[in-house]
Amino acid sequence: MRLGIGFFSLAAAFASAAAPDFGMYGFATLGGGTTGGAGGATVTVSSFADFKKYAEEVETPYVILVKGEINTNIPVKIDESGAVSASGSTSTTYGELVSVGNNKTIIGLGSDAFFNRVGLSIQKKHNIIIRNIKFTMSDVPISKTDENKVVAYRDGAEVTLNDPDCISISADSAATDWAGKSKQASYNIWIDHCEFYNAATDNKDRYDGLLDAKNNIYNATFSWNYFHDHHKGSLIGNSNGDSLRHEITFHHNYYKNLDARQPMMRYAMSHLYNNYIEGDSGSGNGPDIRIGSDVYVEKNHYASLSKAVFGGDEANSGATITGNKYEGCFTLMSSGCGSKTMNISLNPGATLSAGDTSNVKLDMTIPLGKFKPSEYYSYTADDVGTVKSTVTAYAGVGKISTSEYESGTTGIRKGATAAETFSATA
Repeated sequence: MRLGIGFFSLAAAFASAAAPDFGMYGFATLGGGTTGGAGGATVTVSSFADFKKYAEEVETPYVILVKGEINTNIPVKIDESGAVSASGSTSTTYGELVSVGNNKTIIGLGSDAFFNRVGLSIQKKHNIIIRNIKFTMSDVPISKTDENKVVAYRDGAEVTLNDPDCISISADSAATDWAGKSKQASYNIWIDHCEFYNAATDNKDRYDGLLDAKNNIYNATFSWNYFHDHHKGSLIGNSNGDSLRHEITFHHNYYKNLDARQPMMRYAMSHLYNNYIEGDSGSGNGPDIRIGSDVYVEKNHYASLSKAVFGGDEANSGATITGNKYEGCFTLMSSGCGSKTMNISLNPGATLSAGDTSNVKLDMTIPLGKFKPSEYYSYTADDVGTVKSTVTAYAGVGKISTSEYESGTTGIRKGATAAETFSATA
């Protein structure tokens, strides 16, 4: 197979030669690469039923073009806790979770593809691409068991499903031995240019994570996504007992007004580069490096957080923290948060640069890690001084072309910019 390159006009903002590189990078390029539904039929869906039909095909490759809003369209009322109640004050729709099969590309058309109270579950699956879609579980009905669970309506009755994550990636296994568990995995997954949020609430457990990855997860890249206005962002590793593989690249993501888990990592060998994490007037926590992790934290911009990069006192964790920018409280006059100080962690012997603001304090040191991403894949990190402007301008939906998917020429290669498309020709 050879790759032919063609060109087209997009919005003027993206037609510039200086447009960012939106190609696939990081762990998702390993293990033969992540091609999604390339080679399969291209279908356009605008209803929940049609989306579910194609997305849940276990093996058949599909390129699924999502047009407009996808929800169940089954009305229901909920009370203040989110429970179904005929006398509830909030009118909403029942929620749903769709189990995505192998070899799928799910891509939103334009800027209004929207999964509203419809979450995606990737459970022991592989070769999946999800791009250019907005997700929320805001006002999803929930049932309180050990944790909040999504309530759906199927075949004339309410059913309780799983956690109210926007996207959940897992590899749950009934095996009790580690050899058996390690055979179950989700891998080769690329989630790119999506938007994730939930309704503001004082109850941090009303919703779960925006994008969580648990159990044996590897060869995954989360890039150019916009996470905002929620409590818990991304949980990587579901407990201190989840010592399976968690190998994920996070790059060029925009996190805004989240309280925690940006991301929180256990037993993770992950690479975080060129992300912009913006707190709310000195609140919120950035990357949380926990037990058994070895993380490479490179050229990210942390602004107005309570804690930027930090770690616990759990065993066998380390990180390489290099080239980051720390902006303690960047809205001093308007927010009145001048008295707040952002706590950060560095490697032993490292010091803050002169460019870091005064409202930053070294809180603790984290042992230097051994993981080096460049030994696994090729990439080029942007200068940290450009991260804020680039990420805030280009992360989220409506920033990429979908013409190669619509035309059925869905070859995947590194280095595809916003002003370029390509085709796969036999």
